[in-house]
Amino acid sequence: MERLQTRASVAVPVSAIALATGAAVSFAVGDAVGFLSDAAEGVFVVTWLLGWVLLAWAAIIGGGYAVLLGLRRLSRRPVSRSEAVLVAVSLALIAVVMATHPLWGTGSAVG
Repeated sequence: MERLQTRASVAVPVSAIALATGAAVSFAVGDAVGFLSDAAEGVFVVTWLLGWVLLAWAAIIGGGYAVLLGLRRLSRRPVSRSEAVLVAVSLALIAVVMATHPLWGTGSAVG
């Protein structure tokens, strides 16, 4: 029986890295603008929401691909190092962005 060669697909983890980077940039823009005026508050809310949407998609894509690589490894199919490294980088970047911009616990009502 002929064995199928799996080709390394780095596009999926790179897209997760790009989405997580976009989320980090969106959060940084929101932090830079602040919410001192009504117009600035509108921009802050939009960038905050955009950041969380991008981060959620990055987590779905990166986490899903990590599960896929884990299943592939368990079935003894080859996993390229570049795929594994890029998935690890994407998950680490997602974790850093989530740690620096938590979904709750940053408001003035927390005390």
